[in-house]
This record gives sequence, structure tokens and C-alpha cells, in this order.
Amino acid sequence: MHALRTVVAAATLGAIACAAAGAYPSTLKIRLYAQNRPGETGTATLEQVAGGVKIVIKMAGGQNGTQPVHIHTGTCAKQNPIPKYRLTDIVRGSSTTTLSGITLGDLLLGRYVIDIHESSADTTRYVACAPIAMPKHIGHEH
Repeated sequence: MHALRTVVAAATLGAIACAAAGAYPSTLKIRLYAQNRPGETGTATLEQVAGGVKIVIKMAGGQNGTQPVHIHTGTCAKQNPIPKYRLTDIVRGSSTTTLSGITLGDLLLGRYVIDIHESSADTTRYVACAPIAMPKHIGHEH
């Protein structure tokens, strides 16, 4: 009987751990939409890695020079101008950053956006943005 209780307890704990781990995806890909300049679109892929979140940004038609990219609190229409996280500048259309000490779940629970700035010379103009959120399924019927 003791062995059966141990197996049941282990199975229950395993199910709880799987449910908690499965609450958020290990990888999330979001589309960055043009903001204040047509054609500035791209993707941001957020991946849970050991000790943090790896963020890879790809922009169509990479700009000359560098474009700062940050994670801000708020929405694309109205965000806190002080970045929550600074990411590696976009050079030739791409950027890769690993943020340590956070999880993808942390980013999804907060109200965060990824903002792409015009250039290093003009950081006040945002040219692309996307909320860090799970995709919404529109028109899906059960």
C-alpha cells in the first residue's frame, strides 16, 4: 500500500509540475508592425533558455547604421519612455540578446512591448512595435 501511495503522489506531483511548466510556451514568435515609417516590419523570437530569455529580432530591409531596440512597459500607443530592458542594437537587420534572471512567463505576465527606434541618432521616434503577448486566435470555433 505504501508503494502505491508513493507512485500516486509522484504521479500527482509530476502532473502539477508539467501543468506549471506548460503554462507558457518555451518559444514565442511575435510580429513587429510598422510604426511611424512604412515598411519597418519584422519578427521577434523569444526563447526560454537556461537562466534567462534569448530574444532574436529580424527586421526586413535592414537599415544603415544601428537601430536601438528596447522592451518598455505599456502599449505600442503609449509606453513608458524609460526602457525596462535594453536589447542589443539591430545591425544589418538583426539583433540577438539574452536577458538573464527572467523567464518568458515573466515577460508574458507583464505589460511589455518591444520597440524599434529610428536610429542611434533619433531614439525618440519608434519605427516598429509589438506587444509581448500570446497570439490571439480569431474566428476559431469549437
